[in-house]
This record gives sequence, structure tokens and C-alpha cells, in this order.
Amino acid sequence: MGFWNKVRASTEETINVRDDLSAGTNVTLHFLFLGGLAWASGQPFLFPSLGPSAYLLATGEKDRAEGPYHVIGGHAVAAICGLIAYVLFADGIVVVDAFEQGEPFSSEVGRLVISGIVAMMLTTVGMLWTNTNHPAACATTLIVALGLMSTLLEGVIIVIAVALLVVFHNTIVDYVQDLYGVEPEDPR
Repeated sequence: MGFWNKVRASTEETINVRDDLSAGTNVTLHFLFLGGLAWASGQPFLFPSLGPSAYLLATGEKDRAEGPYHVIGGHAVAAICGLIAYVLFADGIVVVDAFEQGEPFSSEVGRLVISGIVAMMLTTVGMLWTNTNHPAACATTLIVALGLMSTLLEGVIIVIAVALLVVFHNTIVDYVQDLYGVEPEDPR
């Protein structure tokens, strides 16, 4: 069987229009809520690592990845570990500014690299020790460690945003799913 035939066969087996549209609707509800909160407050209640977390919640992934303890706990561990690494190694540096200079062997980029490595190591160990394994939190620790959201207030906002995402999902999105019968039947 050729490559495209395998892709087509694989796709035909996994497409469930009802589940897929339900997941898309769920993600839309999550981001309407958090986007509205960000817009109304002027605070960063939207950040890249919320995407994978919302996806896991919306698609009905297994409890190991989506349970409130894992989602909130994983991001909390990541924010703390990212803040520790950033303050120790790269305080005051922002990755976008450091790379804009394009300077090879820049000390600023080197410090950010060390911050990112240490944050990932601390987050990995921290999530394993606390049993809060949530892969999306690894993106959170890099967001913090690379200076994109690296103040204590932003760390708190990260954890609050994640908690609000989970609470919103477990109340409003679950209610909408029950009301309209659109909860994904086949978690992936």
C-alpha cells in the first residue's frame, strides 16, 4: 500500500465528525472565556501552553493527562521551576530581545539557554515527584524561563488561568456537552 493510501486509510479510521466538531466547539468555549478575561483585565490570561491543555480537556484525553490535579499541578510546578531558573540565571533578559541581536555566543543567549535547561530539568523532576505529569506544562516552564512571562505576578496569573480553564471546563463546558449531547465519545 502506498504512502497516500496509508494516510487515507488511517484518516478514514479515525475521523469522527461529531467528536471532532465537539472538541473544536469545546476549545472555542475555553478560549472565548480566557480571551475575554485577558481582554477585560489587560493581563496575560492567554499564553501558548494553554493550547495543549485546552486540547487535552476538549478531546476527552485520559485522566492522566487531563485531570485537574495534573493540569493545574503540572503548570504550577512548571511556573515555580521556571521562575527559579529565570531568577538564578537570566533575570532581566527576554528571549525575543536576546535573539534579535543575532550575536553568536552571546552571554545573554547563553544565560537563557541555561535557564531553559535548568527549568526543564526542575520541572521534569518536580512533576514526577508530585505526580502532576502534564506535558503541556513543559511549554509553560520555557515561557517563564525564557523571560516571556517571568514575574511573580505572571507566574500567579499562569496558575490562575490554568485553574480557571479547568473549572470552566468542568462546569460550563461539561454543562454544554450534557445539554446538547456533544461530549466526545472516543477520547484520543
